[in-house]
Amino acid sequence: MGDPYFETTTVQHLKSVVPDSDQFRFRCTGCGNCCRGPGSVYFSDEDMQNIQSFLGLNRTRFAALKQRLIQARENGYHVHRTGGACYFLDQDNRCAIYPVRPLQCSSFPFWPSTFASRAELEEVADDCPGTLSKAGEAHSLLQVARRVNRTRREFIAKQTNQNKLFMI
Repeated sequence: MGDPYFETTTVQHLKSVVPDSDQFRFRCTGCGNCCRGPGSVYFSDEDMQNIQSFLGLNRTRFAALKQRLIQARENGYHVHRTGGACYFLDQDNRCAIYPVRPLQCSSFPFWPSTFASRAELEEVADDCPGTLSKAGEAHSLLQVARRVNRTRREFIAKQTNQNKLFMI
């Protein structure tokens, strides 16, 4: 087996990862845990344009925001190293750019890394009360595989150097 982050996620693989091997349960609780802690948020050029438009920022104000927000560029993505919390997480644990949030945020927890192994899934569940929650919406393993694979395809498609891919 190769790198599970880049291999197509199959129902067969998910049966070994998801504790209830027939379905995966998830419901966002709005706790904001996924927006806090060390890590990076990856914004595509399109995400950055959408944020500028959504916030109604002129070129000068948007340039100032980018200077505070972006610490690096990585394979076509603008990288925000969160340190403690995402820049856009407000005091009520709400995302200030929710309607235009990047793929990384809108696809959580349906990431290749989450479903790479049972240990990875359990680590996510430890931080996210909506992951594996009995109150969560039931997703068939086929639905999970399709969402994870779509996330993978979309995240890779926006990378500029296909020989140096990385994954969420």
